[in-house]
Amino acid sequence: MTGSGGKTLRDEPRRKAGFLVRSAASLVSTSVVTSGLGFLFWSVAARLYSAAEVGESATAIAAMSLIAPFTLLGFGTALIFRLPTMTSGRAQLVSTAAVVCAAVGGLVALMCSVVLPADFLGLPGIGHDLGTTALFVGGVAAHSVAMMLDSALLSVVGGGIQLRRNVVHAVVKLILLIVFALTLSRYGALSIYASWFVASVLSIGVVGVLLLRQARTPLRRIWPRFSALRVLRLHAAQHHVLNLSLTVPYFAMPIVANVILGSENAGYLYVTWSLAGFVFVLPIAMSTALFAAGARDSSTIRREFRFSLRYSMAACAAANLVILPLGGVVLGIFGPAYVENGRLLLIVLCIGGIGLVIRDHHVAVARITGRVGREAVLMLALGAAELVGAAAGAARGGLIGLSLGWLAAVGLEVLVCTPRVWQAYRGRLDVAAPVRRNGGEDAVAG
Repeated sequence: MTGSGGKTLRDEPRRKAGFLVRSAASLVSTSVVTSGLGFLFWSVAARLYSAAEVGESATAIAAMSLIAPFTLLGFGTALIFRLPTMTSGRAQLVSTAAVVCAAVGGLVALMCSVVLPADFLGLPGIGHDLGTTALFVGGVAAHSVAMMLDSALLSVVGGGIQLRRNVVHAVVKLILLIVFALTLSRYGALSIYASWFVASVLSIGVVGVLLLRQARTPLRRIWPRFSALRVLRLHAAQHHVLNLSLTVPYFAMPIVANVILGSENAGYLYVTWSLAGFVFVLPIAMSTALFAAGARDSSTIRREFRFSLRYSMAACAAANLVILPLGGVVLGIFGPAYVENGRLLLIVLCIGGIGLVIRDHHVAVARITGRVGREAVLMLALGAAELVGAAAGAARGGLIGLSLGWLAAVGLEVLVCTPRVWQAYRGRLDVAAPVRRNGGEDAVAG
């Protein structure tokens, strides 16, 4: 049979699956480019600053990355489902969500600066020095908006816009790092963090201008209107809790190391943890794109799930084969101390990547089938196990103990998640009633 434009109906599944592949490719490109430039960023920082200053700034950036997800309120993930169903008011909904995320991010960061000990936030003088506190607050607010935009626009415009923003951010922060090292090096960790913050603001501005020009949207149509957020309701709250359960353990690891083992060890962990991220690049991208594809159209999701899981496992195994023998060489870029303290640590972290593939696909199934609330409760428990395992291991065995404690928790996640993932792989996946079809709420006034 032939549809409009001469395309056969058999071509339709391929076209829909193509969105999964294109989105995953964009997300992988984003991760590869930004991670590559990120390693260059930290290698330059390691050469220009002391290990303690790198550890302080890494802890601050980890704290920023940890606090920001708390302030997203689930908007980014909920909008992945929401935006494809809307016929008007998209720009206004996104701008309103961005304003709320920035305001909540700044408020929460200010509260953390005043209440939490300096060791948790990294920057010396935070909570007492006005300039330092304002810098940290601004960084969290900007990062919240950036994270929300990266997620929200995925199902509508694909991963290309995320790639552009992150490339701008990565290039600008590297340039600023060098400039600040030459002019503001006396501020130590503050100058490293400042380069990250300013780059975030500029990247958001560049992407905003590009989107407005492409859509030819007048400024009056993006003016925030808080009543527009009512369409997200409980759905956003459920995704928010689930997102936190996944991101908090990841970004909290350097903080755990800093509190238990000191800022120098936190610096070693942050660099090694970031290098291990290369193992997770394609698997994370595939599971994220799988969710976005399911949000657009669930008719081919069974085949797409099998495709995503197979290639994610293969990519993770291939990345391990490359990273494990060459990891010491890459760590050597940062200095001999990073090789000594990070080589064995890297091996343990990379092995855990296979378990994270299973967990992330379990989460993708829950999002697509509308079981977000139950999944949030499950992942909260498993995420807590990761932190407890890492902390207990660090107290007993330093950095290696931290990684082994984390790996044990990942093993628990594999045991819990494998049955459901296997059912989905075999095609027993109920997608009859996706959450996003909330009839009557699709039309939002522009």
